[in-house]
Parts: sequence; C-alpha cells; structure tokens
Amino acid sequence: MKNKIVFAMLALAACSGPMVTRSVPDDAAIPRLKVLINSSFHSVSLSATEAFAVKAGDVEVTYVSKDDKIELRKNADKLEVFDNQGRSLGAYPGVIMAAKSRDLRFRSGDRTYRGLMSAVVDNGKILVINELDLESYVLGVVPNEIGKLPEAQIEAAKAQAIAARTYAIKNKGKYKLYDLQDDVSDQAYFGAGTESEVTSRAVLETLGEVSVFNDKPIDAFFYSTAGGMTANAHEVWKNGIPYLKSISTKIGDKNMDANSPHYRWEVTWIGEDIEKLVKTNLPMVLKIMDDTTKLKPQRLYNLAILSRDSSQRVKELKIGFTNDFYIVTGEQARRIFKGDKILYSSLFKMDLERNPDGTLAKVICKGAGYGHGVGMCQYSARAMALEGYSYKQILNFFYRGTSVKKMY
Repeated sequence: MKNKIVFAMLALAACSGPMVTRSVPDDAAIPRLKVLINSSFHSVSLSATEAFAVKAGDVEVTYVSKDDKIELRKNADKLEVFDNQGRSLGAYPGVIMAAKSRDLRFRSGDRTYRGLMSAVVDNGKILVINELDLESYVLGVVPNEIGKLPEAQIEAAKAQAIAARTYAIKNKGKYKLYDLQDDVSDQAYFGAGTESEVTSRAVLETLGEVSVFNDKPIDAFFYSTAGGMTANAHEVWKNGIPYLKSISTKIGDKNMDANSPHYRWEVTWIGEDIEKLVKTNLPMVLKIMDDTTKLKPQRLYNLAILSRDSSQRVKELKIGFTNDFYIVTGEQARRIFKGDKILYSSLFKMDLERNPDGTLAKVICKGAGYGHGVGMCQYSARAMALEGYSYKQILNFFYRGTSVKKMY
C-alpha cells in the first residue's frame, strides 16, 4: 500500500462533527515551492512543534528539541547559528532545517509552517525560505486571500484555490533564490496556522487543477472588489491577455460585488499631508530619486485626471508642482498616494479645495472597488457561490475562454 501525505483538518469551532481528513497520494507528482517568509538585516529565531535537525551541506550543525529556539545571526556574508542557551555553533553560508515527522510545524514569529526551512544571507539580509509542496502552500494561501468562508461559499473557495495554484505554477522561479514571496508581491501566504476546514476542503477537492488557455497555465490575477466593472489587462499593465477583458460584474439585476465594504468609498487628505506623501513616494515609484531634492522646496498645486480607460479607471493623472509636473498611471497614483490612507482602486473621481495662494487645502477622492481590477473579483465570486454557480462557472466568468485542467 502506497504511503500517503495526510492533511488533517480540525472542524470549525462551531461544528460538532469529527475531524475531517483528505489524502494526497505520494505519486501525485506535486511540484515543490520555495517561499520567502522572512528577511532581516540582523537575526531571526525559529522553533518547531517537533525536534528537528539543522544542517549546513553535509555538516550536521545541531539537533533542536521540541519548542526550543534556534537563532540565526548575520555574520558578514554567513549565518551564525546560536542554540537555545545563546551559544554559537559556528557560521555557515546557509542552513537547512528539517525533520522526518510529517506532523512538524515550524514557528517563525506568530506563524506556523508545513514543510522545511532554509536560510541564507543575500545582499546583506538573512532570507528565511519555507520549502514545501504546492498543495500545502495553497492551503496557506486561500483563507488569507478570499477569507475563511462558510460552507455555502465553498465554490468560491475552490475558484480561489485554482487561481492560487495556477498563479504559483505560472510564476515558479520568479526570483533567484526562491519562487514566491509571502505577501501581495505574489500571494498572501501565512502558513498552516491560518488554514480553515472549508478552504482546506476546497484545496484538496480541486487537487492539481489549474486554469489554462491554449493548454497553458494562465495569468490568474485576482483582487478584492471590482466596483461593478473589471479592467482590461492591456490598459492596466500594457500587456494584452485575451482572457483578461473588462466585464461587468452585474448578473441579472444584481451587482455581484455590491456587498463588499469597498464597493463604494471616499478618502480625504489635507493638502499638506498629501503634498508630503507625494514628495516622498513619487520619486520612488517613478524611480527618479534624483528628483527628491528638486521637489523639496516646491509646492503641490494640481492633481488632474487626464484620461480614463474603457472601464473608467484613471489612465493618466497629472501631478503639478511649482515648477515641475509629472504624468502617472492610475496604478502608479495608487502607490504614490499610499500612506496612512490609500486609494483603494484607480476607479475614482477627484475633487480639490484650494488655499488662497492656490495650493491644495483638501483632496477628496470618491471611488469604487479595491485592487487593480484585472481578473477575478473575490467578492463577486463569493456572491456567485451563494447564487449557486460552480467554481468552474466562476472561473470562466472572469477568465473568459479558459478551462480547468487537472495537472496531477
């Protein structure tokens, strides 16, 4: 009888049923991923729920008991390893931490992780990388991207599982030392501690399924809320993708994402605050740091929407200072205006109030949606699940002309 990787999932607290288990055959040829979960200029600490070994190449550095911590400190271009009593165990180019037990969960900060850990120093930082199979990774993505959904929305969770799995396969090898990052640069992956029964069932019941176009994994982009209309990929990123077209999220007489808290929104900045924000962020976003000094003495006089795309998202925005002006895209504007407050999407209109000298006293943005707007709207997917749509119907609604294929 073949060995099996068994994922055991506790029932939700509100349920009184027994533990739910699903099995994944060892011969399923599940790809493995390396996910960056932590980076530090100084040190990181790790522990685990079971004893584990720390190795540097063929050298066994130490054996760490259950719940004991190990600390990794940067020492020039190497990692210096310290045991639970603070004793140095030597410095190495990199280390791998693993155990034979499948029940082991590593701890980093307040999160726990399946798989094994590795660490290395790169560009002056300690990089901690979680190495695990793709399905375990998706288990830790789905509840953090679409939420810990109830049973009634499991079809939305399945759609998210396929989108997350497809994104991971499409972007494997994106970086030099690892495949993906654990944040919105790629996907929100918070490890095993965030898994839930419904989302885990959704992952395992769609095991190995991905969205394809012309038999190849798609760019499975997704986001929170469309605001009533999704965006054309080529208008947002100048990248024409045939299955990522602008569509209405209205089905019949219902806007599917109308229940989102960001379906409609309003954000207001005081003139001085947004001037500081723009002066700080604009040079970084446009990669013109030399302009920082030039902008410092200037005043912000104007913000003007110049054009919109076919989904009515801001295409070009003019930012005018005393002597200089810049024209940015709507997505660049979202990054430039990012501070304590944010532009939730580029689907917005802007009202200005001025001081007597013409500078900005107040900037009021009224908008719709949350995110870039390309691909699957998660709030719409949740509503569609409640309306009885299957995960395949949800995926085909947002990724037009695609199909679901089982890769393993």
